Amino acid sequence: MTQNYQIDMKLLEEIPSKPTMRWKLFLGEKFISSIAKCNNLLTFGPDKLLWKYLKRIVKDIVCLRKFINIADVCIELGY
Repeated sequence: MTQNYQIDMKLLEEIPSKPTMRWKLFLGEKFISSIAKCNNLLTFGPDKLLWKYLKRIVKDIVCLRKFINIADVCIELGY
């Protein structure tokens, strides 16, 4: 359908670039306060893990650190 159309790629050069922004790394307290607001009965992903279980898991400081590390790595890699 679009095989016969010419595309002028110079159009992209006209788009002004914007400065990139670094994401702040997660803090344990911020993570806990954020999930505290979530409804205990709703799931947050395809794994169907309930918020109440995640809230209980991150009460363990080792588990909380693992979640924070995963989130930080995802941010650094751009996911």
